[in-house]
Amino acid sequence: MFTYFYAFWVLAGINLIVFGLYLHAIAHVRATEKALQHLDWETIANLTGEVGAIKRSLQKVNNRINGMTASDPVQMLQELPRLQTVTKENGRVGG
Repeated sequence: MFTYFYAFWVLAGINLIVFGLYLHAIAHVRATEKALQHLDWETIANLTGEVGAIKRSLQKVNNRINGMTASDPVQMLQELPRLQTVTKENGRVGG
């Protein structure tokens, strides 16, 4: 008899929690719809273009930063054999 009593209240509590989560989800959907109401396809296209332009400029900056660390190409080619012969932990030479 007691198990039915406790099971009833546990299930009632779970239903209240689920109903609260439902109301929370509805509030988020309404807020999203309200925020996106003023967007049209032209604005979305402009934003997409701007994101692409920013991405390209970031890639250029990263390439420039990587190029700053590179020294003379001839010196790098001379150091290449030394960099390829790496001694591993077990004493073997690998490449």
